[in-house]
Amino acid sequence: MRKIGKVFYGWWMVLASATLNLVTGGSFFYGFTVFFNPIRQEFGWNAAVTSIAFTFQRLESGVLGPIAGFLVDRVGPRRLMLVGWTAIGLGFFLMSRMQGLWVFYATFVLIASGLSFGSFIVTNTAIAHWFNRKRSRALTLIYVGYGLSGLLVPLVSIAIDQWGWRLTLERLAYIHWAIGIPLSLLFRHKPGQYGQLPDGEQPLAVGKGGDGQRKAAAADSGAGLTARQALRSPAFWMLGMVFLFQHLATSAVSVHVVPFLESVGFSRTVGATVVSGITLCSLIGRFGFGFLGDFWNKRYLIAISLVLQTAGLVAFAFVTPGSGWLIVLFLLTYAPGYGGPIPLRPALQADFFGMRSFGTIMGLMSTVSLVGGLFSPVLTGWIYDTYQSYQLAWLLLAATVPAVVFILLTKPPKDTGLVTPPCGSATLHYQTVPPFVSAADRVIALVDAKAKT
Repeated sequence: MRKIGKVFYGWWMVLASATLNLVTGGSFFYGFTVFFNPIRQEFGWNAAVTSIAFTFQRLESGVLGPIAGFLVDRVGPRRLMLVGWTAIGLGFFLMSRMQGLWVFYATFVLIASGLSFGSFIVTNTAIAHWFNRKRSRALTLIYVGYGLSGLLVPLVSIAIDQWGWRLTLERLAYIHWAIGIPLSLLFRHKPGQYGQLPDGEQPLAVGKGGDGQRKAAAADSGAGLTARQALRSPAFWMLGMVFLFQHLATSAVSVHVVPFLESVGFSRTVGATVVSGITLCSLIGRFGFGFLGDFWNKRYLIAISLVLQTAGLVAFAFVTPGSGWLIVLFLLTYAPGYGGPIPLRPALQADFFGMRSFGTIMGLMSTVSLVGGLFSPVLTGWIYDTYQSYQLAWLLLAATVPAVVFILLTKPPKDTGLVTPPCGSATLHYQTVPPFVSAADRVIALVDAKAKT
C-alpha cells in the first residue's frame, strides 16, 4: 500500500479524521449544548448538577488520555478506534433510554471514553506520524471537521423539536456506528511500516540532495524524547499550564453557550446558530494560525490566539437582546482565538519533544491541561444558579493572562549531554528536575520498563 491514485495515503487519513471530527463536533463537543436544557427540564435538575456530567467527562479524559496515548504508540490507531466508536454509539443509545441522574453521568462517561480511543489523541498521533514538513497544515485540515460541525448543531436542535431528545440521541447512535466504524479501518500506524516516508517523500531522492527525506525518515524512526524525559523538562509543564488556563474558558462556553443565550432572552434556535457561528469563525483561527505554524513561531501565534479569546469572552459577558452586535464581536474574536491553538498544540509538541513517544506525551499533557476543564462548567452553572446570571462567570473565565505569559516563557527542552545508544535513538539528560514530577516520573519509568519486557 503506497498511494491511492496519485494521492499520498496520509491525506486520506486526514480526510477521514476531518469527517470523524465533523460527526463528534456536531453531536457532542458542540452539539450537546442544545440537549442541556431539554434534559434538565424533564428531570428537574439544576444547571450545576447537570454540568457535573461534563466534569466526569473531562476527568475520564484525563485518566484515559495517557492510556490511549501509550497504546497508540505501541499498537497503532486502528484497533483502538474500532473499540472507541463502538463505545460512542453505545453511549448515545443508552442515554436515550436513561431514567435517572447517575445513568446520565455513566452514559456521558461512556461516550467520552469512546472518544478517548476513537478521536483526538489517537487520530492526532496517527496524522503526526504521517507528516513532517507539512505537519501543521495536515493537523489544521483535520480540525476543519470541528469547524464545520457547527452547521450540524441547528439540525440537532430542529431534530429535538421534531422528535424529542430521546429519539434524537438514539438516531445519533446509529449515525456514529455507521460512519465511525468504517472510517476507523482506514487508519494506519507509521508510514515506514508500509514502505513510505512522511509527507509522501520519495526515498530515491536521498542520494540527490534529499536532506528533507533523511529528516523525514528520522522523524518516522522514533527520534525524540521518551515520556519520562518529557516529564523531566520544564517545557512539558509550562505547555500544560498554558492549555489548562485556556480550557477554563472553552469548556464552560461549550457547555453553557445556549443556556446563557436562552437566559438573556434568545431562543434555543438562535443559541444553536451562535454555536454554528463559533465553529465556522474558529476556522479563521484554525486555518490562519495553523497554516502559519509551518512558517512562523508557534508560541507567538498561540499567544495572539489567547488574547483574542480573552477579548471575546469580555464582549460575551455583556450580551443582551438589545446588543446583538456584541455577539458578532464575540464570534470574530473568541472563535478565531479558540480555534488557533488547536492545530498548533500538537505541532508544537512534535517540535519540542519529537515523535518517539508522541501519543503518550500528548495523553499526559492532556491530563494536565484538562484540569482547567474539570470544574469550570460546574462553577459556571453554580454562578448562574446563585445569581441567575452568567455575566460574572464569563468575566472570571476571561482571565487567561497567565496562559499568555506561560507560552511566551516556554522554551524547547535543553540537553546537557546527548548520548546515542546502540539502537540509534537519542537520549537527553537534564541537570534539573522539577520536584513535582518525581511521582509521575517513577510511574513512567515503570511503564517504560514493562514495555521493554
